[in-house]
Parts: sequence; C-alpha cells; structure tokens
Amino acid sequence: MAHRNQRQPEQLAPPVQRMRLRYAKRSVARFMSHRDFARSFERVLLRARIPMALSSGFNPHPRISYANASPTGAASEAEYLEIALWEVCDPEKVKDALNAEMPTGMEVLEVVESDRVAWTEVLTASAWTVHVPHSTDPAAVSSAVDAL
Repeated sequence: MAHRNQRQPEQLAPPVQRMRLRYAKRSVARFMSHRDFARSFERVLLRARIPMALSSGFNPHPRISYANASPTGAASEAEYLEIALWEVCDPEKVKDALNAEMPTGMEVLEVVESDRVAWTEVLTASAWTVHVPHSTDPAAVSSAVDAL
C-alpha cells in the first residue's frame, strides 16, 4: 500500500529517436560477459554525452535493447543493440562519440536510425568461423566437427 506522503516518480517524455548499432568485440574484449559489456556500454554512453532516453520510475535506466547476449570468449564483428534518445542526433556523430570512449577491443561499426522492426525479423541467421591451430591433429578436428 502506498504511503500518503510518498511522491510518484516523474514520468519521462517518450524517446524522439531510436538508433541501431552494430559493434565488434575483439581482442581482450571477447572475454567480457554480456552483463559486463552492458554496464560498460552504459558508462560509455555517459562519457560520450549521448542524450539517452531513460525509463520512468523510481530507478530510471537508459533505454537500451540488445538483440541477444554476446557470447563470452568469442570475438564478433556483428553484435547489435538499439538505443533510444530524447534528442535527435546524427548517426555518424553518435558513432564517433561512442568510439572515442569505447574500451579496448570494442568498436561501434555502424549506427543507423531504427525502423522499429523487431529483432526477430531483422536477424535471421548467424555465420560462425572457427580457427583451428595448425598443430592440431586433422583426425581430432574431424572428430570434433562430427561431434558438433
């Protein structure tokens, strides 16, 4: 039951623009868990002074939607997320500002305005490349591929 003197949180204005980002995880960044990346990316948004739209409520959070959790331990050239902004921005300027603040091994490769189509309709397949060291026994590789 709400206390009589308890104020309701301010309802924030809806976002005016949404942007989809494609980013890469390389080098040491491939060992970041998805949760670590999410926390790190929120800090990047603050340092880059991106006008993030926030959720309403007692504990507002930046409006970020991840296409999926990025795998820990795997490098990637195509991880996706969407951000909501309270101010209209140029996608190239957002990309440059974010890249100036991204941690080692992370890079924003593309920023475009979102058409609001669901991630499940946009991302329909993944392509994986597995690099096997030359010293690995070919029979062992063949067996591992069969098992996979």
